[in-house]
Amino acid sequence: MHNSLTVFEENIKRAREIGPLYDYLVEKMPPAMDFDDLLRSQIVYSVSAFDKLIHDLVKIGMIGTFTGIRAKTPKYLSESIPLSTYNELLAATIPPKEFIFAQYVVNKLKAISYQDPKNVSDGLSYIWVEDHKWQRIALAMGQDQHSVTTNLRLIVDRRNYIVHEADIDPSTGLKRPIIKTDAETTVSFLEDCGRKIVGLVV
Repeated sequence: MHNSLTVFEENIKRAREIGPLYDYLVEKMPPAMDFDDLLRSQIVYSVSAFDKLIHDLVKIGMIGTFTGIRAKTPKYLSESIPLSTYNELLAATIPPKEFIFAQYVVNKLKAISYQDPKNVSDGLSYIWVEDHKWQRIALAMGQDQHSVTTNLRLIVDRRNYIVHEADIDPSTGLKRPIIKTDAETTVSFLEDCGRKIVGLVV
């Protein structure tokens, strides 16, 4: 799981590095040119980094549980697998059972988005026995649960506006305004949230 954190931090770093590029272009290029889409890309990339982190934690954690490294959670024990996968596991020698189970987990998770607080909590239930996940995460971040979950939802909403609607406000036909601090606070929030989650589930 520590490798998941390393990958996450590298992805967050790449998102953060767009900021200096934005500053340079704003300073050097004609004022009429608009580089706000770079700020929007920071939001998209940082949400993607967070989503991947949760996917990696759940995948590695579930495989660890399967191999006996981690304790079984109620959600893990209630997971249903296709009979075809079950039969493959029963007969497995080469490739080993862990490989077959890992492929099952990857295929299962690839259609799931771990961005909304509810989905994140649901995913973490495979590897973390904790009834009040966001309360624990928020406490680790030095904030209250409502603030953290609300902020995450707003970030994900903005990401969805950017990705699915080109960030255009349907009431005006114009792009929603964005400033540098919008992107910076998003990256910092998701970086802190991701790190605290790793610290709680590893």
